[in-house]
Amino acid sequence: MKRLLYAAGLFTALGCFVQAQTATARADVPFGFRMGSSTMPAGTYVVQQLGAVLIIREEGGTNKSAIQLTLPTARAAASSQPKLEFHRYGSDYFLAAVWNPNSHEGRALPKSKAEQELSRHIELLQTASISLR
Repeated sequence: MKRLLYAAGLFTALGCFVQAQTATARADVPFGFRMGSSTMPAGTYVVQQLGAVLIIREEGGTNKSAIQLTLPTARAAASSQPKLEFHRYGSDYFLAAVWNPNSHEGRALPKSKAEQELSRHIELLQTASISLR
C-alpha cells in the first residue's frame, strides 16, 4: 500500500512539473511530412511542447498525431516568431526543429532512420519554416 501511495504522489508531482512547462501553438503545414516514424498529411496541427517531449496532433481530417523526444539546440539569430523547421530531400519533408519566439533556443528532433538514409543519397535541398500561432 505504501508503494502505491508513493507512486501516486510521484506521478502527481511529475504531472504538476510537466504542466508548468507546457507550450501550445498551432501551425498550418501545406505539405505532408514525417516526424520520427510517423507520416503526417498536410493540414492544421496543434503543437505542444512538454519539456523535452514534442506532441503534434492534426486538427480535423485524419486526426493523426505523433510524439517525439527532442534535444536542446541554438542558432545565431533569434526570430520574433515561433516556428517549425523542416528539412527537405527531394519531395520528402522531415520535421527538424521547433524554435521559441524571441530566443536563440529551440528543440531539435533527432534524424529518423528514413531521413538518415535519404541524406546519404540525396543532398539536403533546403529548409522550410512554418510560423506557429
